[in-house]
Amino acid sequence: MSMLTNAGLSPVLVELDELVGHLTASRERAARMFAAEMFFFEQVAGIVERREAERAAADEGAITRSSQLGMREVFAEIGAALKLSEWQVARKVSSAWTLMHQFHETLCDASCGVFSGEHAALIADAGAVIENATIRAEFERIARELAAELTPGQLKAALAGLVQRLDPEGCERRVRDAVARRKVTAREVEPGLTRITADVPTAQGAGIIDRIRAMATELHDQNTTVKADAEAAAADVAAQKAAAEKAAADAAATDDAAAKADGAEAAGAEADGAEAAGAGTAEASADADAEDVDAEDVDADAVVFDERTHTQIMADIFCDLLLTGNTHGHGTTEAGRDAINSITPTVQVTIPATTLAGATVGGAAVDGFGPIDDTTAKHLAGVAKAWVRVFTDPCSGIPISVDRYRPSKKQKLFLQVRDRHCRFPGCRRPAQTCDIDHTIPYAQGGPTCLCNLEHFCKRHHTVKHDTAWTVEQLSGGILRFTAPTRRVHTTRPPGTVRFTPIQLIDPDPHLKHQFAQQLADDPAPY
Repeated sequence: MSMLTNAGLSPVLVELDELVGHLTASRERAARMFAAEMFFFEQVAGIVERREAERAAADEGAITRSSQLGMREVFAEIGAALKLSEWQVARKVSSAWTLMHQFHETLCDASCGVFSGEHAALIADAGAVIENATIRAEFERIARELAAELTPGQLKAALAGLVQRLDPEGCERRVRDAVARRKVTAREVEPGLTRITADVPTAQGAGIIDRIRAMATELHDQNTTVKADAEAAAADVAAQKAAAEKAAADAAATDDAAAKADGAEAAGAEADGAEAAGAGTAEASADADAEDVDAEDVDADAVVFDERTHTQIMADIFCDLLLTGNTHGHGTTEAGRDAINSITPTVQVTIPATTLAGATVGGAAVDGFGPIDDTTAKHLAGVAKAWVRVFTDPCSGIPISVDRYRPSKKQKLFLQVRDRHCRFPGCRRPAQTCDIDHTIPYAQGGPTCLCNLEHFCKRHHTVKHDTAWTVEQLSGGILRFTAPTRRVHTTRPPGTVRFTPIQLIDPDPHLKHQFAQQLADDPAPY
């Protein structure tokens, strides 16, 4: 930032501006050094080959190329000088070769300070799996544009999706190969703690962690409720105990006063004795009450709370499921244990409709994790309880509109307030007992939006779909019916409540669904 631009800034902001400038320049220099380092590491492979040739030519009885002794010699030399392990040297040599020979433009951008060496390494690692040179070049072009704008973390996720979109067939093949390498390993991380690592297919892995997390959440909530109830019960016991002690003190004070009054009368000695006996009885009764309260207090204190954290519960449930096949050892009540064991995993999978139809290969992925093979995707599609349909731009892959078959809870609430009853002409059946119908059928591309939903009782729902009756939804939820005789009937929403629809739920977005209308002939993805 120039001094002219700095005008009007506070001294701290001016200093910050200078600091940011220095940091930016430092990152650019570091990127140039990274590019230079890659240039030198790329030469290591050639030195290894020549060293192997030297050893073979010397023919001094040494084992040559098959033992990779020449490579070990070279890597050990470099590692010792740079304080790196031989494994780290090998990784840098591999990255350098990939950048120099397959992603040279990326390395040039890093050398010019357009983005960091970390960005360049991510591009090389993600794109190296693409075998087709033309596709790899297209990947590099887009990746360089992304790297100039994104952080390394953002870039890594974006590159994974880019590879999947540009090379779906290769991605499908790599996913199948990866699944074949599934395994479970264990190693001790510290005394008393062992880490079990399971490399499993993505869909199953996502389902496993979802179910364990949901079960742990259910149990943690149960524990919180039990603890709160126990604390409330303990508070009640303490209050009862205090009340009993106060009653005993009041009784003792009353008896003392009566004894003093009766002592002034000579003839009251016998009565005084009787009063004293009564006082003893009252005190004994109060003490008995206090003992009862103490006994209850002891029982309350005897309650053992489950103080495990959510993370600890997840680990314990993981062990129980693998060792016993159930989690019956967890839960505060029988109903609570049943609730935990009834939990099933939820996995959100994105599958191109063309992949389900068999027209294309690849593209299926578990949201938040990564790609899965087509066979698994089609199996999950067959057992899915609900679908979310996403329309994307065929060129950029950017979602244009998102739709699902089942209305959301907010949509259902809005429709009940708007419709109140079945919307077929003359029908008064309450909306709570009706079906929510898509005016334009979902299977024909109709979106699940307020402008395409209305209530029909089961009888008229059947009439609408299976007879010559037709219906069109106009602005404001007005329905225009056309009878088989071509007579037109109009029904208006009877609801008198007026409010602004919940954000992102447009009650009249007809013009905003042009894309969905254009795909009205597109079959549903099942």
